[in-house]
Amino acid sequence: MAGLTLWALVVPEAMAYASIAGVPAQFGLYSVPLAVLAYSWLGSSQRLFVGPSSTVAALTATVVAPLAAASTDQYVALTAVLSLLVGAVFLALAALRLGFISRLFAEPVLDGFIIGLGVYVVVGQLPKLVGMEKPDGNTVQQLWDVATSWTSWNTASVAVGFCSLAALMILRRVAPKVPAALLIVALSLLLVPVLGLEDKGVEIVGTLPSGFVFASWSAVTFRDVLDLLPGALGIVVVGFAEGLAVAKVYAAKDRTTVDANRELLAYGAASVGAGVLQGFPPAGSLSKSAAAEDSGARTPLAFVTTAGLVTLTILFLTGLFTNLPEPVLGAIVISAVIGMITPRKIWHLHQVRVPDFWLALSAFLGVVLIEVMAGVLIGILLSLVLLLQRLSTPHVAVLGRHPDRGFVDIDTNPDTVPVEGTVILRIDGPLVFASIDPVIDRLTALTIDAEPRPRRVVIDLDSTSEIDVTAAGALATAVDDLHAAGVEVRFAAAHAQVREYAARLGHDQLAGLVDPYPTVSAAVGVPPAPDHPHPHPKGMAP
Repeated sequence: MAGLTLWALVVPEAMAYASIAGVPAQFGLYSVPLAVLAYSWLGSSQRLFVGPSSTVAALTATVVAPLAAASTDQYVALTAVLSLLVGAVFLALAALRLGFISRLFAEPVLDGFIIGLGVYVVVGQLPKLVGMEKPDGNTVQQLWDVATSWTSWNTASVAVGFCSLAALMILRRVAPKVPAALLIVALSLLLVPVLGLEDKGVEIVGTLPSGFVFASWSAVTFRDVLDLLPGALGIVVVGFAEGLAVAKVYAAKDRTTVDANRELLAYGAASVGAGVLQGFPPAGSLSKSAAAEDSGARTPLAFVTTAGLVTLTILFLTGLFTNLPEPVLGAIVISAVIGMITPRKIWHLHQVRVPDFWLALSAFLGVVLIEVMAGVLIGILLSLVLLLQRLSTPHVAVLGRHPDRGFVDIDTNPDTVPVEGTVILRIDGPLVFASIDPVIDRLTALTIDAEPRPRRVVIDLDSTSEIDVTAAGALATAVDDLHAAGVEVRFAAAHAQVREYAARLGHDQLAGLVDPYPTVSAAVGVPPAPDHPHPHPKGMAP
């Protein structure tokens, strides 16, 4: 029953998403069977449905549209090649165990991108609802052209499109378990001949072939493959980040885990499966996963059932959709993606952390003012900038002794007492090329430049899990400078990987990092030896 319920949702949405991708409706159905079976077999999530997605369909259109006219055999073949390329990239990443690529999008940037993509898709479907040709330009220009061309709207299309949209929204609110999309499709199929809607200018899908009827691959050249590759990389990053986020939602609910590398393998197989049948790349779907769960699905067998039912639809039932109005497909798309448009998320970031707000807004504007793939690039670049910015501003805490809690941050614990003659610093984050300069500046300001100058500095590395060559070299120089200024340096609580790496680098000044004091208390409690103002830790020979 869960598989049947999901079938009622997938069939109309797959055909609608095909229109977003720019391929004939049947190729939306072709995107389902093998993709669903592949992920159900290989995926680490028992609850995630992987199939046609509005997000990836929109990305597909932006990649393929510059190379061929929509709905032509060449366009269909290029879309299939794109899906195969996406699958190949996923499989290569899986072989290299690079599951971390899902984190190339920071969450604020991904939020802004997804909201912008929702606006892009909705505006792109408006011409179908009003019965006019899709205008050129970016999202804002298209919206303006549709609004200002109201005199050319087709009245019958407007009535069909907006009534369908209203019915879908109402049904999903008052009767969420009813397959609203399939119900509206069935009703519209009855009304087209009864009311003569085609004669009144309402566009219909037209005849769909029964069975799998493929476009020729012969028009695809090697140059086309090279042109598609950058877009395939963008789809991998966005589709994987979005799908993995959905899988993690269900993993948290079921108290299970998601293996990112296994997900890469499953997504690769699913994309190849879709491409073999000349569909567009699939992605994880929160709405369809939730619909399956609400219908009682507990294992991927429900998805396998859906794949089988879609296959039967392709083989025997496509003729039923000949009179399906295009405005109804547009309404299905809009109702499916309208939930993506949540500007409150961006505004909430403004209240929580202003830099994250500007990152989300920039990704949003990149999609609506330029194009979708530009939004992808902006999103990745902004995420990397955010990462570097946060790495380059590490928190360096000055510690004092608390009567009950040991050594804690003086700034956030007013009951702490500084240790006389000793500065204790805790570095909260990795010591790498992007972060070492601010750390050294803070260290110098609190020791060499301080009045009075402390006799000793203890560097607590309990919150530092990594050190690289650049940071180690700069730290060794800083230790030399401190020794020259008469300040003893002691390291405490360094992690094993930090100690081992420092040992391999062989800096004599970092001997105390290779063999540090186990705790801050131990480092503070051992007085400096009178004959050796800068002793090696634990009594090591100078």
